[in-house]
Parts: sequence; C-alpha cells; structure tokens
Amino acid sequence: MVTLRRLQPHPLDIAAARGNLAEAFVDDPLMVWMFPDERLRPHFIAAWMGVFVEAYAAGAHIDLLIDDDAAEPSVVGAAVWRLDDSPLPFAQLPGLGPLMEAFMGSDRAAAVGMGLASFAEHKPDGTYHYLMFLGIHPSQQGRGLGRLLVAEGQRRAAAAATPVYLESTNARNLGFYRSMGLQQVGDFVLEPAGPPVYRLWWQP
Repeated sequence: MVTLRRLQPHPLDIAAARGNLAEAFVDDPLMVWMFPDERLRPHFIAAWMGVFVEAYAAGAHIDLLIDDDAAEPSVVGAAVWRLDDSPLPFAQLPGLGPLMEAFMGSDRAAAVGMGLASFAEHKPDGTYHYLMFLGIHPSQQGRGLGRLLVAEGQRRAAAAATPVYLESTNARNLGFYRSMGLQQVGDFVLEPAGPPVYRLWWQP
C-alpha cells in the first residue's frame, strides 16, 4: 500500500526525498544538460536537489508517497511545492553556487547559472502554488502515483482558490500534465544549448 504524507524537516526524510528525486530525474533533459557526465550525474543531482529539499522542507511544502509494503517503508514519490512567496531558508554552506562550481568548474557554473535564471524571468505574476519538482522512482512509474501527488496539490490549491503553475523540461511529461487539466501557457529555451522549458498552468 502507498500512503501520502507531508515531509518532515528531519534528516532521514530529507535524505529519502533527495534520493528519490535524484533517481527520478537522472535522465531528465535539464539534468543531462547541467550534469553531462552520466557516471557522476546521480551524485551531483542528489547533492544539488538536496539544497532545495532542505529549504523547501523548512519553509514550504513537500508531499511524499511511502511504499508501506516494502521490507522497510521507502519513499517512492515526492512533490516539492512552494505555496507563497515568503523567503526560503537556503543553507549558506554548501550554497548552490559553490556546489555548482565544484561540480562543473567556475566558467560552466556561471553559464548554467545564467541559464537557470530564465526560470525566474518567466514566472507569471500574481499568486499561485508552484510545483518545483515532481519525481516518481523509476521502479514505480506507470502506477498512477504521479497523479496522486498532482491531485493532492490541486486539491490544496482549489481549497485556497489559487492556481497551480509549473515548468517541465521533459516533453514526454506534457501529455500527463494535460490529462491532469494543466494547459501550456508558453515555453522558453535554456541557454547555452539547453533544453526547452514548457510552462503549464491549472486554474481551479
């Protein structure tokens, strides 16, 4: 049985969510662009996403799906949400910038950082619930678990009479999001030589 609960700002929860997202995103075009070394990519993703998971766990909202039938209950899905525009408590050490420099070198980190800044530049105005990451463990995909996580976020947004906004860097996911009622409202390309980013919106 799979159960849904909110992540607690505890090291074990954070590590489990970070590990799940790293495996779920290992072939995502964004991560392939950021971390082209296939051998090192899973480790880099886990470290990079870990900074976000820690900050969002403390200052925003993360939904987890737990497989209770496993020998030890394990995280099989995670959705990382920001529900308002209050500042998030990102750790200063290690910060995102130093991590990226360690992974890529300073020149590549600067170029990728400028590309990632496009996300902020294309955010819509107004109030909305923002789905930053949605990840289902590769071994559990195709079971409808992503629908459970998105539907939970939509339920929460509808209760607050608030839209949902997200970006996807994987075109294969667009059909799924459209089936959940989201509409594409634009796109942009990450430079230099990065993937397209699809902007999606849901109105309750």
